[in-house]
Amino acid sequence: MAVLIGNAVCDEHGKAKGGESGNQTGKELRVQAWYKNKKGWIVLRPKSPEVAEKIAQDCRWACENMAIGYNQSKRNTLYSAAKPFGFNCKDVKTPCECDCSSLVRVCILYAGVKVNDFNTASEVTRLMNTGDFEKLTDSMYTDSSSYLKRGDILVTATKGHTAVVLNDGPKVSPPDPKPEPTGKSVKVVGRSVNVRNEPDKTGRILFIAHKGETFPLLSVSESGWYEILTSYPTAFITNKPKYTKIV
Repeated sequence: MAVLIGNAVCDEHGKAKGGESGNQTGKELRVQAWYKNKKGWIVLRPKSPEVAEKIAQDCRWACENMAIGYNQSKRNTLYSAAKPFGFNCKDVKTPCECDCSSLVRVCILYAGVKVNDFNTASEVTRLMNTGDFEKLTDSMYTDSSSYLKRGDILVTATKGHTAVVLNDGPKVSPPDPKPEPTGKSVKVVGRSVNVRNEPDKTGRILFIAHKGETFPLLSVSESGWYEILTSYPTAFITNKPKYTKIV
């Protein structure tokens, strides 16, 4: 199975600037097969599987949303259009624009990682400074797609382009078996809520869950927090009714 990437490429005229708002051709933002860039790739891998999943999902939504187009002159209009929706690109209805790096930033923000604006020249530094990514430069990651993972971010070694990996490469090991859930789920009913590694506010934040998301319920802790099924060994979410409910 081919490894696919999502990216913002060019406007409807094949140029960097001047196009109309929105994806006029269906190819301004696009999903395509991974390729070896002549400038060379650097791979930035999210440390959190949940962050990786959200980055990939939001990028796919953006590529499928015809309201989002390419134009470097208006590269941050996607940011403004997506912000009211928690940077969920699926819900953007206002025609807007981005370029490759501003698209990646919006996807990262949707995943709950705070990062200031960047271009492809500053992207590696900005993302590494968040503490949420690891930098992979070995040829097994940069010259082939076999070991890439869904949610990996590709950045050219010099200023140029950036993209998001949308599916695992063929040599990625499958995840460990997950424990059996209780049959019930926890639904996020507030706008967003932190998921932590311990059942209280002192626990480390693992990722941010957004309104409407559901997670299989594993147990209820002594403090009342819900233990939910994620790819982390343990993950807990508050039981306050304004944020969550069991469904």
